[in-house]
Amino acid sequence: MKLKCFSYLLFFLFLLGIVAFYLWSKLLGVSIILLITSDSITLRYLSKKLKTHLSTFLYTGIKWGYFIFIPVLFAIFIRTFFFDIYFVPSSSMERTLFPNDYVVINKITYGTKIPKRIQDIPVIGGLFKVNNSIHEYNLYTPLKGYKNFKREDIVVFKSVEENDSFLIKRIIGMPSDTLHIKDSHVYINSLLLKDNKLYCYNYNDSSTKGIELVRTYSNEEYSSLDIEQKKYLKTGLKIKPRKMSFLFPYTKRNQWTRDNYGKIIIPKKGMKMVLDQSNLDIYKYIIKNYEKKTLKLSGNEFITYTFKNNYYFMMGDNRHNSSDSRSYGFVPESYIQGKMVYVFSKERLLN
Repeated sequence: MKLKCFSYLLFFLFLLGIVAFYLWSKLLGVSIILLITSDSITLRYLSKKLKTHLSTFLYTGIKWGYFIFIPVLFAIFIRTFFFDIYFVPSSSMERTLFPNDYVVINKITYGTKIPKRIQDIPVIGGLFKVNNSIHEYNLYTPLKGYKNFKREDIVVFKSVEENDSFLIKRIIGMPSDTLHIKDSHVYINSLLLKDNKLYCYNYNDSSTKGIELVRTYSNEEYSSLDIEQKKYLKTGLKIKPRKMSFLFPYTKRNQWTRDNYGKIIIPKKGMKMVLDQSNLDIYKYIIKNYEKKTLKLSGNEFITYTFKNNYYFMMGDNRHNSSDSRSYGFVPESYIQGKMVYVFSKERLLN
């Protein structure tokens, strides 16, 4: 009797959670699956009905299929709506993150992004990937979050260049900010953004006679060098890496560099902006692809445009070795999967 009462109580608690989930997500199909799963753990009402009306062979097949797939469904549910794990593929966030690290991100607090394509569903998405050269946009439906992203949060987001890639960077520019980079220093709304001790920069090292090397130091590492070592190091490199030499927007390629960039205003939802020939190239890509409106201006024409979405400006901590918003432009808020809350790797665990 006590066990039966406990089962009813547990089912009732599950039911309250499912109702709250449905009110938040409006996903009826997922809510029904959660209801069936809750019943199988508590009252087993559906199981008893199936056992009565189905043959032993069919019932046994359904039962074993359920036991096999329920862990997969649980993993999909957790990784889609609450927390997920992503692999760090490159050195663009050194010395904060390193290649082969894994980061855990919080999705629900900052607004879960529901994928519109089966290819983007965690756990099983990779099984449905196809060689599709057509780039797609607006790949997620955002749910309500309970906190806002903040400047300098480290986040994972869907690449705006490749449909099947995720990137890990730091938010530097928030919606409505005016961003300006001068001599590698970032200014937000004309105020200098304090440099993190782990931010990295490249230096020309002329300590070896006849050979000029390029070395990368974090601010912390550079500060620890002695005067003799520093005198051989120079900043302001003119090296242009292959991909990273293409700056956003393309029309500014001969005026801006990775160390001297902008000023550039980051769009915010509801922001009105006067667009003309001088600034249209900065915004026409996101307006066309994420806001589904094509703007064409000629001569002295101008238009007052109201943005429909929030956008962010991302940068890697390894400032001279990062492909980021200086290369591919603004990232829509709906593409940000979540904020990093934990990092781990074999090397970190062993140390």
